[in-house]
Amino acid sequence: MTPAVQRPDLNDLSKQQFDVIVIGGGINGAAIARETQLAGYKTLLVEREDFGAGTTSRATRLIHGGLRYLEHGEFALVYESLGERETLVREAPHLVQPLRMLVPVYKGDERPGWKVRAGLILYDLFSFRKSLPRHRAMPERAIAEYEPGLNRDGLTSAFLMSDAQVEFPERLVAEAVREFVDAGGIALNHASAVGIASPGHKLRGLLVHDELAGHGTPSPAAQPGTAVPHATDRATGEGARLPDTTVEIPTKVIVNAAGPWVDQVLAKTDAERHDRLLGGTKGSHLVAEWPGGPPHAIFASAKADGRPFFILPWYRYTLIGTTDLRYDGDPSDARCTPDELQYLLDEATRLFPATPLTREQVLYTYSGVRPLPYTPGGDDESTISRSHFVIDHAKRGGPDGLLSIVGGKLTTYRSLARIAIPAIKKHCAPTGEPSTPRTGSQAPPPVRSLPDDPLALYGQRRHEVEALIAEDAALGKRICEHNPEVLAQVAYAVEREHAVTLGDALLRRLPVGWSKCHTLDGAEPAAAVMRARLGWDEARRAREVAGYADEVERVCARPRN
Repeated sequence: MTPAVQRPDLNDLSKQQFDVIVIGGGINGAAIARETQLAGYKTLLVEREDFGAGTTSRATRLIHGGLRYLEHGEFALVYESLGERETLVREAPHLVQPLRMLVPVYKGDERPGWKVRAGLILYDLFSFRKSLPRHRAMPERAIAEYEPGLNRDGLTSAFLMSDAQVEFPERLVAEAVREFVDAGGIALNHASAVGIASPGHKLRGLLVHDELAGHGTPSPAAQPGTAVPHATDRATGEGARLPDTTVEIPTKVIVNAAGPWVDQVLAKTDAERHDRLLGGTKGSHLVAEWPGGPPHAIFASAKADGRPFFILPWYRYTLIGTTDLRYDGDPSDARCTPDELQYLLDEATRLFPATPLTREQVLYTYSGVRPLPYTPGGDDESTISRSHFVIDHAKRGGPDGLLSIVGGKLTTYRSLARIAIPAIKKHCAPTGEPSTPRTGSQAPPPVRSLPDDPLALYGQRRHEVEALIAEDAALGKRICEHNPEVLAQVAYAVEREHAVTLGDALLRRLPVGWSKCHTLDGAEPAAAVMRARLGWDEARRAREVAGYADEVERVCARPRN
C-alpha cells in the first residue's frame, strides 16, 4: 500500500514555486486543481475549512440536467449538465445512482401539464445519448399503484422522469482530491488564504494562515527556531513581518474558486475595486424520519410560490428541499429559518395529506448558499443564471494571473474544470508534463445497498480499507452501534484522505455524521483511532470530541421555533 498522506509543512511550501494555487476545496476547486495538475501545472489546493465542507455538502444531492433551467432559456447549460450526468452515472456508479422521479401536476400549478410535458420532451432530446430511461406519462391507475399516498385531489397529470442522485457528494470531493494528490498535487485543508502578494499588480504569491496552529498539534510554521519568511505589503511592496502561523507561498496563477466566499477572498487582495461578483441564494433542506412519506422521489411545484422542490429518499431518511432565497450574509452562517421550515412542511404535507409531515419528524435541517452571479435585488431568484464562467482580473485592472470562478454546480464540476485551463494558459505555461488520472475508485455498476455495505462508497478502492482490517482486526469494529461503518474507515480517512479533525472524518469522509445519532456516541473510539495516527495529546483529543459535537449542532441544525 502507498505511504500514508502527510499534511504539508507550510514552511516547505513557502520555499517552492507553484504554477497554480487554487483557493477553495469544494467540488469545483478540487476538480480544477485535479485538472491543472494533470495538465502539467504544479498545483497547490488550499481550503480554509475542510474539503467539501461548504456548499458542496449543503446541496440537494442530485446530479441533474436542470429541467427548470429550460424555461429560462439556459439550453446550453442543460445540454452540458445532461452530458455530465451521463458521464458520472457511467464512471462513478458507486456514488452516483440513477433516480426515477414522479412529477405530479395539479390544477392551478404555475406550470400546466402541457408545459411540463414539453419540457420533458426537450429534456430527453438534449440527452439523446443517455442510458437512463426517457420520461413517460402516468395514467391515474398507475399513479395510485406507484404512489398510493399522493394527493390526487386536483391532480391533472403526472410523469416519470430520470435524473441521478449522489447521496454523499463529499465523496466526490474526496476522490477528486485523491486523484489530484496521486498526480503529484499538494492539498492543504484548514488553511486560510489571508492575502495576495502582488506588488505593482504582478502576482507573486498567496499568504496562507494555518488554522490548526495552537490546536494541540504544532504547526510547522510555528515551531520554535523556525524562520518565518517576510511578506511584502500588497499595496506598497514594502517588507512586512508575517505572523508566525502565516507564510507566503510563491505562485504564478491564483484561481479563486471559493464559491460563495469569492468576494471575501478578493476583499483581501489589492485587486481592482471590483463590482460585487457573487449574489448567492440560500437553499434549505429538511432531513426527516417520515414513515408515511413517499417511497419514491417526487419533483413538484410548490403551491405557495411555484418554486420547484423535491421529496427524495436519501440515506435512511427522507430529504425535502429546497428553498431559493436571496442571501447577503456570511455563507458560513446560513441557517434554515422557521419560515423556510414551515414552507417545506406545508408543501410536503399538501402532497401527502393522509400522513402529514410534522416538525417532530424532522431530525435536522441544513442550508447552503449557491455561488450565483450577482444581480440587483427585485428579480425572481429562479431567473438568476445557473451558468458558470471564469473572470480574468487582469482585464479589469487587477493583478495579472488572478482568476475567479463565478457560478458552478455539483453536476458540472468536471466541465467547469476544463474551461478553467485555457484561462490559466494565458498567464502561465505548465512546468511539468501532462499525465492521465489513476482512477482506482471506479467500479462496474454494482448491486449496491449502502446501509448493508458501507465499503461500497470506495468502489474499487474498497480493498485498501479491507487491508487495514486485515492488519488490525480491531478496526473492523463498528464506530457506533447504530450504523454499519467501521473504524477502519476512520483510519483510512486519516491515512489516505487528508482528514485531520474528527469532523473531517465523520461528516465528510464517512456518511455517519449525517445519521440520526450523528455517531456522537462513536466520537470517542473514532478519536482514539485518529489520535494514534496523528499524534494528538489528551487535550487535543478531548477538544476534537467536543468540537465535533459543536460542528454537528451547527451543520445539522435542529428545527427552530
